[in-house]
Amino acid sequence: MVKLKYPLLLFLVLCSCLVAAAGLASHSQNNVQKQEPQTQPDFGRFPIVDAGASQPTDPIERAKRARKGKKHNIKYVGPIDESFNSMFLSLDWDVDLPALPIEKSAAVVIGRISKAEAYLSENRTGIYSEFTVQIEAIFKNDASNPFAVDNSITVYRTGGRIRFPSGKILVSAVSHQDMPQRGSRYVLFLTRSSPQDGTDEDLLILTGYELKNGKVFPLDKVSATHPITKYSGVSEDVLLTDLSSALVKPSPSLPIE
Repeated sequence: MVKLKYPLLLFLVLCSCLVAAAGLASHSQNNVQKQEPQTQPDFGRFPIVDAGASQPTDPIERAKRARKGKKHNIKYVGPIDESFNSMFLSLDWDVDLPALPIEKSAAVVIGRISKAEAYLSENRTGIYSEFTVQIEAIFKNDASNPFAVDNSITVYRTGGRIRFPSGKILVSAVSHQDMPQRGSRYVLFLTRSSPQDGTDEDLLILTGYELKNGKVFPLDKVSATHPITKYSGVSEDVLLTDLSSALVKPSPSLPIE
């Protein structure tokens, strides 16, 4: 038995060293993961609505707002109140989304945001934001309701903020989506495919790029490997040239005589 004592002790010491090494490796790996930059939207810039905001007095406008708001009702959730902390909707809107999602878009425009407002849904379970866009250029027009340069159109995104009388502010957002800012200029890809109801009569912002000081900045905060990041920081001319080229359909080949 005396002869087995030291080999056994040596075995236990080796096991302890392996466990300690594994723990250090795991701790080091966790530290690396925590140090990776995480880009998030600036929720403080989301449009905001007061919890006690009144409905339009005009019956036509009130009915119109109710129709729009009904699409943003959230099932199995009660009306938003101060017991809520935040609302984050996890949607796969950016899966397989190309850098220039022209085919997925009903319209593609350059425009400046002149107005941004948040609204509560019809039964106060959700929040959505509307943006007025002053159109500067049209790359792809909406076939169902064409518009012209210098016109204004209204587009929307799910999410926004609500302010309660106590001063508490709640944020509602869709995963990886940011909101365009009033006064800023964007290339916007607009769709009529609503994530809630399928086909939508209103124009939804699928994604976009901010144009600032001649440079391009993706509107949405997707992962660093997403195709959208291809244009991050490039010249505005590069994006617009690529967009124009992608919209040019190749001429059909002539039959050989």
